Amino acid sequence: MAENFSEKVVRNSKELVRYLLSFPEILNEQRDDLEEFINILKNGRAIHIFGVGRSGAVALCFAIRLKHFEKEFGHKVWWLGDEVREKIEEGDVLIVFSGSGETAEAVFIAQKAKEANAKVISITSYQKSTIGEMSDLIITLPGGLEKAKGWKYLSAQVSEGSFYGGGEFELMAYLFQEVLIMAIGDYAKISKNAVIREHVRDS
Repeated sequence: MAENFSEKVVRNSKELVRYLLSFPEILNEQRDDLEEFINILKNGRAIHIFGVGRSGAVALCFAIRLKHFEKEFGHKVWWLGDEVREKIEEGDVLIVFSGSGETAEAVFIAQKAKEANAKVISITSYQKSTIGEMSDLIITLPGGLEKAKGWKYLSAQVSEGSFYGGGEFELMAYLFQEVLIMAIGDYAKISKNAVIREHVRDS
């Protein structure tokens, strides 16, 4: 008897949860890199965040959340997808999300950051990718599509598991940005009320 739709939803939710059980260990193996991550941010002048496509959607979430910490954390935060944004300058930090590490627009932004003598932190699946090779620090998350080996992009969207088109990376990246926000807030002793106030608009 064929599964109905709700059964498929529940079954896939269980598979997703099983997949995520590896997430804490993935981060535990990169503890030194995570310490370097916060040190780079603390010593940076301004923080710029970028990504393209689904990775960009995750990066934008991180930029919005981190911008709520601007006053308390003491750093300006810019999303490089905005029409109005600050230029990357020496002493700044670029955080770029790219599963493959080869997305053309992300590579271009990373190159501009290096030319400006800014620090580049990449969130990617491939340390030996173009962006990885340019990075001062790499946080590695699984699931990104490996375009560097000459795959045609559309063909590479087919995944062996239940995920469609490399969705594993975006899922891990979203969890990672949420964990980062929680950790930065705790580390910098930022009150949750301070973030809530950023959502309140004067009438």
